[in-house]
Amino acid sequence: MRSGFFLFSVILLLITNLHGQDGVIPVFDARSQFMGGTGVAATGLDALWTNPAGFGALRKGEVGAGAGAEQRWGISELTVANAGVTYGTGFGGFGVQLASFGFDGYRENRLGLSYGRQITEQLSIGADFHGFTTSTEGYASSFNVTFGLGARLQVIKDLAVGARIFSPFRSERLPDEYLPQILAIGATYTPTDQLTFNLEAHQDTDHPVRFRAGLEYLPAEQIRIRLGVATEASELSFGVGYVVGPGIELNIGSVYHEVLGLRPGFGMRWLGQ
Repeated sequence: MRSGFFLFSVILLLITNLHGQDGVIPVFDARSQFMGGTGVAATGLDALWTNPAGFGALRKGEVGAGAGAEQRWGISELTVANAGVTYGTGFGGFGVQLASFGFDGYRENRLGLSYGRQITEQLSIGADFHGFTTSTEGYASSFNVTFGLGARLQVIKDLAVGARIFSPFRSERLPDEYLPQILAIGATYTPTDQLTFNLEAHQDTDHPVRFRAGLEYLPAEQIRIRLGVATEASELSFGVGYVVGPGIELNIGSVYHEVLGLRPGFGMRWLGQ
């Protein structure tokens, strides 16, 4: 009984640290996760968890889907699972996100709906709306809603910049605990079809600025190698993607936290026409 209570207490302590930055249930798809949690200037499916403005680049009828899971620091109770789809229409692109985190004693679920639209040939904007449920054993469940805004600018052919704000108004999630308020800005540089560089800054109102950087290299048509780094606290990430069929990509990798250790994860992506 005592050991179970101790484990429960340790897990809840870790949970409080998880929400310090990048939103409630910090979620990225496998590509972004293994590129240091970057992607604020991404487009299409790559923008699913990072910036709704990226949906403005979706062509009419273009569809994508992704799913993944991550086990944090070897504790099964700290597993995050996520899934989402994107779809392009003649008047913009839409995205739907689902994520779940926790265990029987503590569970969080997240549902999001995003929309992005091209304003000019270079500029797109977007908005997303999110609902969060939190249930803790022995306590009442809570439900919260928030929204975000984003913009993306294609500066030149090889360089794009993006910005996103998550939960711009302070909202109480639990007594004396608030939804994170985050501003993220960054750039994506693609000097060749085989190389992509991301550099970003994420500012939570309650924490220091967190810098993130990521690299993606395609040594062969079917292989993607991804590296990333983040500060505050320091994290290193590495992942490999392999295209197994038309539009189908499998990803595996891990993030190393300087204090808490490894967070292995995997994901699958599908890009339709």
